[in-house]
Parts: sequence; structure tokens; C-alpha cells
Amino acid sequence: MSNDRDRPMKLLLATDGSECAHRALDFLRVLSLSSDSELMILTVIDREVYGNGKEGEALDEEHRETRLRINEMLASDAGKLLEREAGRFGDPHLRISTRVVYGQPAEEIVKVAEELDIDLIVMGNHGLGGMKRFLLGSTSDLVMQHAACSVLIVRPDLTGDTDDSMRLEHPLHILLAYDDSRYARHAAEFCASLPMDEKTQVTALSVLPLVKIYRQDVSQQLERIWKEKRKVAEAGLAWVTESLPWKTQNVSSQLREHPDVSETIIDTADELDIDMIVVGDKGTGAIKRFLLGSVTRRIAHHAPCSVLVVRQKPE
Repeated sequence: MSNDRDRPMKLLLATDGSECAHRALDFLRVLSLSSDSELMILTVIDREVYGNGKEGEALDEEHRETRLRINEMLASDAGKLLEREAGRFGDPHLRISTRVVYGQPAEEIVKVAEELDIDLIVMGNHGLGGMKRFLLGSTSDLVMQHAACSVLIVRPDLTGDTDDSMRLEHPLHILLAYDDSRYARHAAEFCASLPMDEKTQVTALSVLPLVKIYRQDVSQQLERIWKEKRKVAEAGLAWVTESLPWKTQNVSSQLREHPDVSETIIDTADELDIDMIVVGDKGTGAIKRFLLGSVTRRIAHHAPCSVLVVRQKPE
């Protein structure tokens, strides 16, 4: 287990008071946060909504006073929002702090997360009605792309026979996408460290990408390689289910074969009525952020449930 998991988990919940943000808060409550967890609830007042202040000198006195009143009103509303959201957790022992900041929302969320050495950012997505899959809104997409830490995007539940209203009524079911890479191993360790109820179900899934070869000589060579890959995948899944310190005993694994890895993960989430997919990602580079890997990106954008993208924070 990495050193950053030897201390209480530090979480940042980004909220704007919308339905999507309320869904993220409710999902976080399902995780059964321990009393030693630290939760920062953050809201960002977007300067683009009411002006960035650069044109202030060009305004007359009346307009400056109007802007000042608007600023005060927005700050007051934001403070009341954070107070309400903090009160919804109902745990007097949970260490909760709140903050109002001004600026571009995604940029400020990432900045505060780095400042506070946050382990996990939690926020809602913004779905586009009428589509089969929910795409990420611009803010959640930018945060997922650029945050140095792990990010949980909470979506409406479109899997199986359950919906959001039923989430509190049944044990959480997590799908851990695992490929035995170091990113996947870190994601598995991070997942095992999450606060979770003992009834939580975890399914570790490995997908071996099928390749169709019609030449018999090549096919025979690939069959030997394939058997070896399968052994490695089975050993990796055994490590996940048997060696990690899970807080629940309901941990199982599946090994599937399919030409499209991300599609299989998404379809499995739907089939198993998954509440959250956990997937590892490269994280940050020394100069700029890496873009999400192709499989991670497809899952993040098209999953029928919430998605946790796990990154190992830079030293």
C-alpha cells in the first residue's frame, strides 16, 4: 500500500447546488465515511457569470455599487448552500470544512485540491437529456482531465433495474476494471482503502482483447501467447481478491474475452447493476497533464453509472 494511504482520506466535494451536485453528495454518504476522514465542501462563484472585474474602472459609480451588491448576494447564497450541504451528512464527528472561491470552476477545483493535498475529488456530471449515455459536462470533464488526484464523477444510475432513489436501499456494487498494469494495481489498492460498508460488493473484471487471426501457423503461435496472458490475468485477479485488505468479504472476480475492452466493461456494469466503475489512469506529467487513456476516456464518457478514475499523485 502506498504511503498516502497510511493517513485519513482527504476528500473534496465540489457543489453548485444543482441536482447533479446533490446526487454526488448522496453518493458520498453511501460510502460511509469514517470519522477520521476529512471533507472539504467547495463551491466556485464563476466570475464569467457576472464579469471578471477587469472592466470595473470603466463602470460608473451606480454600476459599481450594483456589482458590489451582486457579489455580496452571491457570496451569501454560496455560504448558505455550503451550510446546508454540510448539514446533510448528519455526522457530528465527521471533520467537514467549507470554502467559497471565485474564478473558473474547473481551474479552482483543481487548484484547491492540490493546495489541500486532496486524495479524492467528488462531483456530479451534467447529462444531456435524450441520449442513451450521459456525456460529461465541461467542468467535470476538465477536472477529470487535469486533476493530479483521483476523481469520482457521480452519474444517474442507468444500470440494471435500480435507479438513484434505490441506491440507499441496497448494498453498493463496485466494478474494478483490472489489467495488471501498475496503474490498475494502484487503483485496486485505492479501491480497497475506500470507506465502505461490510455489505458492499466488489467485482474485479479483467478483459482480454480478442484478436482474430485466420492463418493457422500464426494462430497456433498466438494461442500459446494467449494461454500465458490468461494465466497472468488470473494471477492478477487472485491478487486483487485474496491479498488486498478489503473491508468487505463480498469480493469476486471475472475474466472475459472480447475485441473491445471498454465496451465490455461498460456492458458488464449494466449487466451486474453496478453503482460505480473504478479504473486506473496514468496521472500527471512533469510539465502538463496526460490525457485520459483511450479505455479510461471511453468509460468515463459513456458509462451508465458513476466512474472513479484513480491516479497516483506525484511525489
